[in-house]
Amino acid sequence: MNLDALLKVFQTAHQRAVAYQRPVIAVSSHPAPTLEALALYEAHRQGFFWRTHSPDLTLFGLGCAWQIEASGPQRMLDVDRQWFALCADAVIDGPKAPLLLGGMRFDEQRPCAPHWAAFADASFQLAHWLLSEDANGRWLRCQRVVEPDSDPATLARESLAAYEQLLNPPASATAAPDVIERNALPSHQWQAKVDTALQAIRRCDLNKVVLARHIEYQLDAALNSGAVMQRLHARRNASHLFALHRGEHCFMGATPERLLSCQEGRLTTHALAGSARRGITADEDHAIGERLLADPKEQYEHQLVVQTITQALNGKVSDLQAASCPGLLKLATVQHLSTPIAAQLNPDKRLLDGIQALHPTPAVGGLPRATAMSFIRRHEGFDRGWYAAPVGWLDSKGNGDFLVALRSALITPQHCHLFAGCGIVHGSWPADEYEETQIKLASMEHALLLFPRRSKT
Repeated sequence: MNLDALLKVFQTAHQRAVAYQRPVIAVSSHPAPTLEALALYEAHRQGFFWRTHSPDLTLFGLGCAWQIEASGPQRMLDVDRQWFALCADAVIDGPKAPLLLGGMRFDEQRPCAPHWAAFADASFQLAHWLLSEDANGRWLRCQRVVEPDSDPATLARESLAAYEQLLNPPASATAAPDVIERNALPSHQWQAKVDTALQAIRRCDLNKVVLARHIEYQLDAALNSGAVMQRLHARRNASHLFALHRGEHCFMGATPERLLSCQEGRLTTHALAGSARRGITADEDHAIGERLLADPKEQYEHQLVVQTITQALNGKVSDLQAASCPGLLKLATVQHLSTPIAAQLNPDKRLLDGIQALHPTPAVGGLPRATAMSFIRRHEGFDRGWYAAPVGWLDSKGNGDFLVALRSALITPQHCHLFAGCGIVHGSWPADEYEETQIKLASMEHALLLFPRRSKT
């Protein structure tokens, strides 16, 4: 990494910042064929890690050069406004545009639990150094925000120092912690909540509501998020991987669900609802999948999600296309009904308009949306935080990708919080729904290597 090259970019950005009297983003990108994102994340255990497929993209971001936070019901649109105002006069050296990473709370109306305090209603960061791996190779970009009173030489020296830290992470060896205690709502109490939901559905107050579970582990030491991510990555299944750090807190997961992606104005998403376990043998797995495809209750739940996604995008897109029938998305412990959906974003709309319209989908909230959210607030009994909410990235050109943060865990210095839920519709059985959450929880529990000494469940 060349000091003179960075200095030149920062000087140009500084000239614009002085002329316009506002902050200006400066980005310098260079090929980095020898760097590997997962290895860097495993070593640093900080910043942001991301791995998605269709298309394949891996990101590792370290350091925070700028942060955008917003709150309230219009938080995503506020982020959009702040981001594109900041990008208006960006100085870009190389082929890579500025890229912002972050996410939001599932429900900004719910009081924030103490363990979620580090994660704002909506919080996005511009990584100081960002490594990307895709079909075009590996690229490293330096991203800074230059103010009118910034000193370009100081910024360049600071960036080179941060680059050296990126390449030389601190040595740290941590053993897997032991579980002191596991706390979860007893199964009969959670199933009683499902009964309450079914009563509301029978009264026609709701068509569907998603109820989640929260498992809290008390640990004797901190979990190693890098080792957890390595285990999730080694499975090589259809899940997308993410990890977002805020101080000593890390929210991470292996989710099957993409909320919305935008590439040159083309939106892609998929409806994901209806679940069954994986089989032990190939024949058993195939039979379970065929039963899932033929199950009227699961098909009904799935079609609710397809219909709601297409309706929510109405007025924001054209040329919307959805597959006529769902296929199967097979993960490590569970398989889902999945329907691909694609559309062309209208010229006056952006990706975050779509995110604002879609969240929460019926796959994580319910229908009707407002009634389901009210039911969740009254009956679920805990703060979801960023669980089941959008996490992702967007760049200065309007491209981006957001996942639904499912199969996830919040890691704090001596605790770990796990979350999993399922959709309750007419025909649901409380015991079956509880078993479905157990299957979904197993994926992260195995990766976290959490083995309780004693349990309160």
